[in-house]
Amino acid sequence: HIMREHVLPILNIRFRSQIIIHRNIMTYGTFEAKLAETLSGFEQELDRRIKLAYLPSSGIIKLRLTAKGDDHEALTRSLDLQVSKLRDIIPDLIYSETEESLEQVTGRLLTDGKLTLSTAESCTGGTIAHLITSTPGSSAYYRGSVIAYGNSVKTGLLGVREATIGNNGSVSEEVVREMAEGARKLFRTDFSVATSGIAGPDGGTKTKPVGTLWMAVASESGTVAEKRIFGSDRTNNITRFSLAALNLLRQQIIRS
Repeated sequence: HIMREHVLPILNIRFRSQIIIHRNIMTYGTFEAKLAETLSGFEQELDRRIKLAYLPSSGIIKLRLTAKGDDHEALTRSLDLQVSKLRDIIPDLIYSETEESLEQVTGRLLTDGKLTLSTAESCTGGTIAHLITSTPGSSAYYRGSVIAYGNSVKTGLLGVREATIGNNGSVSEEVVREMAEGARKLFRTDFSVATSGIAGPDGGTKTKPVGTLWMAVASESGTVAEKRIFGSDRTNNITRFSLAALNLLRQQIIRS
């Protein structure tokens, strides 16, 4: 009581300290230099009490807005305004305003929609399944995975046609489409996500260099496949492949 009612009020009067407030906006889908270019005008118009920091990690870029001053309400209003501006400038890149991970956001979307999910992983080797099941409550929507590292598993369990692999190679749009569709049929889920790529450090070619990823998401609305090319580090590639696939899944759930 003495500390709360007497000591702290006196200290607050005698020593006026700055108020510091942070807002963290999570983004995915671009690289830091491109995002900084996109937000250059936004930064120039920022309230002088607010600073913007870019905190990248494995393709995810956290935008940290830090406000400093002595008026908490005024700082909060200014931060709210800046976050609103970001929503207008980069709506397709923002996936969370509360520091949630991609797997947490995806899980919440599945839970809210009472939807189910399965995975078929080649190059990611179960990393997507690990990320999904690291989220509490994932058993409500996640059914299971096939780690189809070998082509025999792709054909034997997922129903990928041998001709599809023979004509296009295992790292191709055609193969990941059939992997995703096969997993969705096998597990009887609303959504399925599949990956096939070249994580490295070897195995690349001129047409399919190390870092190449093909990913697909299958649902009642159809199958969407996209290609990405990342770097040459195997560990980083596996992480980035997995996050890219989760983000594609998130986008398709929103659009369904």
